[in-house]
Amino acid sequence: MLRLLLIPVAAAATLAAQAPPQFRSRVDLVHLDVSVLDQNRRPVRGLGPADFTIFENGQPQKVAVFSAVDIPPVEPPRAAWMRDVAPDVRTNEGVSDRRLFLILIDDSGVELDTFAMKQMKMSARGIVDRLGPSDLAAIVFTLDNRNSIDYTADRASLLRAVDSYNVGARGMTRDGELGPMADWLFLNYSIGTIERAVEVLAELPDRRKSVFYVGQGVAMDSDRWHRLKRAFERARKGNVTIYPVDVCGLRVPPPPGVRATCLPGAEVELLQTIAGETGGRAVINTNVVEPGLDAIFNENSGYYLLGYQSTDTRQDGRFRPIDVRVNRPGLTVRTRSGYDADRPDAARRRAALAAQPLGAALGGLLPKSDLPLHVSLAPFAGPGRKTATVVVTIGVRQPLQEAGARVVEKVDFLVGAYNSDGKSFGGTRIKADVTVRAGATGLGDYELITRLDLKPGRYQIRVAGHVASLSTSGSLYHEVDVPDFDRERLSVSGIVLTSPMGPPSAPREGLKGLLPVKPTTRRQFSGAEEASAFFRIYQGGKAPVTTVPLRVRIANEQDELVMDRTTDVAPGTFDAQRTADINIALPLARLPKGNYLLTVEAGDGRRAARFEVK
Repeated sequence: MLRLLLIPVAAAATLAAQAPPQFRSRVDLVHLDVSVLDQNRRPVRGLGPADFTIFENGQPQKVAVFSAVDIPPVEPPRAAWMRDVAPDVRTNEGVSDRRLFLILIDDSGVELDTFAMKQMKMSARGIVDRLGPSDLAAIVFTLDNRNSIDYTADRASLLRAVDSYNVGARGMTRDGELGPMADWLFLNYSIGTIERAVEVLAELPDRRKSVFYVGQGVAMDSDRWHRLKRAFERARKGNVTIYPVDVCGLRVPPPPGVRATCLPGAEVELLQTIAGETGGRAVINTNVVEPGLDAIFNENSGYYLLGYQSTDTRQDGRFRPIDVRVNRPGLTVRTRSGYDADRPDAARRRAALAAQPLGAALGGLLPKSDLPLHVSLAPFAGPGRKTATVVVTIGVRQPLQEAGARVVEKVDFLVGAYNSDGKSFGGTRIKADVTVRAGATGLGDYELITRLDLKPGRYQIRVAGHVASLSTSGSLYHEVDVPDFDRERLSVSGIVLTSPMGPPSAPREGLKGLLPVKPTTRRQFSGAEEASAFFRIYQGGKAPVTTVPLRVRIANEQDELVMDRTTDVAPGTFDAQRTADINIALPLARLPKGNYLLTVEAGDGRRAARFEVK
């Protein structure tokens, strides 16, 4: 059992330049995400609670909570790294209030058309480039889903997933002809993915949810059309908007006798239907998608979050239609069309989930933010280098209950590793006693440190925690690429930051036998503090150990270098396991207040490794 003494800290935190919208409400409220558009599909701003009237089953309902969301256009930073480099520390704070964008790349439904395949990547990259700092996006492929990525604000990871696309499946059949079985298979992959995307997103009623369908469209038969109609109905009930982006561009009939792909006709009509049935906007019949994407993001930049307590208390499980109106003429109001009332056993199901809070938090589509968490991951070579050890550092900001005496609270955490298919690759459990001093209020900071031994590959690390005394749970998901330290001629571990003024952590000895330092998830420091970056350089193979050039740079928000050091890591620095420990002191005392990027480059042009930390 780990033990920590929790020292209270101020609850205030520095706000980001663009904070996500805040919407806090009780669980017994019906939550609505409401768009109000003018005749040109531009969002109408400046409305208040009195401007809305809500009807459920024809009966007026009282607006209990209200929040107006206004997201400004994304301004490019002076330094590209501020946009392009994702923080190595992930947080679940504010996750429940962010816009969700699912980018559905239909690689199974696109033919071997050079323009369409190029446009697929350009369109998806254009969507990612327009995401705001508080937005969350996921990427799903209809055929090859090995490079899909769950909801994240990591722009670099999203772009890597987009760039992994490289196939037009509908053309990959014998003699270039699409056989009937392949036709049926590929097109049903497309329809099935749309169905599942709508089904999952419709269960998240209190947030802005959009799907970008990036593809060619599919030919319809009666079965596919029936399935899509059910998906459209579910989308309307859950207020899921689908925006089709046609990668075929401007479709024109081919000359007589010429066999061509991306023909005008039924596929374009389907894309128009998808947009019309779900309240979206179709980007079709154009080789330039940028204006269409700009219009879509502008349409989503202003909306309202409302909640009401239904006057109908029956638990009959029936569908209850919702109608939201505004008291101004000529406006279009979009929200979900209704919801299914609870059944009598719904409370029992919620109680069953509450009895196993870690499992419920760990298995959600999105992280749970009731317990604020920060997580950093850093892979290091394990014993013998056949496996790697991922150092997992969990920062917890725990709400404190005021008490007249010391209180010992039970804290329980699960940490697990999964691949893109959801297969588990092991995990660990952390139980800790957190001692809260008498009179402590606000939020208390502490950190938990653990490890996972994993083979080379890409994993999603899921962390879930529960504080029994508060009946509060939180979860957080983070991705990590584990290198093959044994095979690589030159490789570098992950980077951990350490500071003697960090919050209390457990276990006290850190990762004894693995690291000589104690990692921290903190990335904000004062000039009076000390902090350093620790990592390892490995030389694999059996060739003699050689000198490794090392360059360490720090850039500011104007992309100006405030530190640039080069050195050679001599062969004598490496131990018998061909490993060299590097510890770089950060010059905090001479850095003005602001954001900085630490870049580490080891090796030369023939063999090199690079890491960046905000």
